[in-house]
Amino acid sequence: MQQILNNYDELQRILQDKTILFIHGKSAEKFSRVYECLRDKRVFHFTSFTPNPIIEDAKAASNFFTLNKCGIILAVGGGSAIDTAKYVKLNNPDSMLVVIPTTAGSGSEATKFAVLYEGGKKLSITDEKIIPDSVLFDSELLKYLPDYHRKSSALDAFSHSLESFWSVNADESSKKFSREALTNITRLLENYPGSYNPEEMLKNSYLAGQAINLAQTTAGHAMCYKITGLYNIAHGHAAALCNRVLFKWLIKHENLPVLNDIAACMNCGSPEKAAEKFSAIFMRLGLEIPEANEQEINILSASVNPERLKNFPAKLDLFTIKNLYREILN
Repeated sequence: MQQILNNYDELQRILQDKTILFIHGKSAEKFSRVYECLRDKRVFHFTSFTPNPIIEDAKAASNFFTLNKCGIILAVGGGSAIDTAKYVKLNNPDSMLVVIPTTAGSGSEATKFAVLYEGGKKLSITDEKIIPDSVLFDSELLKYLPDYHRKSSALDAFSHSLESFWSVNADESSKKFSREALTNITRLLENYPGSYNPEEMLKNSYLAGQAINLAQTTAGHAMCYKITGLYNIAHGHAAALCNRVLFKWLIKHENLPVLNDIAACMNCGSPEKAAEKFSAIFMRLGLEIPEANEQEINILSASVNPERLKNFPAKLDLFTIKNLYREILN
């Protein structure tokens, strides 16, 4: 069972007398409290991964772990660092994985999923063994996030809470997490930045992660991955672009009771009002809406992950997907 660490003293105790593979970004000066816990310990650093981590780098990290006979994987960073660490854990199931998220959005610290890329294509990994053993939340680390990434990370968590709610796999357990996360994240983003609280955002990103761990993501994530690379925008930004249109499409084409539940969580009297609020939040954050030509629409449509589409509560054919992309990227 996953352990939530309350402070750095507890992290220090876990790391005691262990050889550690420390996976983190190249700018690590902000991790001073982590470094205090690593003092006088045998530590190997791995920083050779990209924002959308590739399988070759994850394999290198795993080989590095084995070569140096490590026992603990410590990942400090966003989803890329954590997903790289999860691959190491997958290949070393007897090791311990400890994570400290530095963004509030991916929810990767709560899930059995990891995303890597192979030959430019998304490679999804799903395995219960890669759920981190221990997690430490430190809201102070979020102050180092650029404003754009703070916004896009929050929108990623918003998308997780929304998609897990309408997923065909949703049940009462997952909806409990979705409901709480969606209610709180809506409140935290309504009057950004004044309403944004880093500590609360970390907690609610984790709740949204727990929701998708049970119910999985749906069409919003299936459609967003290629957008990130094609237009060089952050993952959460791309997911929100897709979901603000998919939300309206569902309201128009499907009579789903869950949409009323979503509206209630967003403190709206109807799904239509909730969809309007989502769009208003997105526009208030001032994020770009790229424009796509027909060649790009075809590339995007061909890239959609069919497995994630299966979780969406309506069938989307190729014709519909192309029209959705035209509306998403107008």
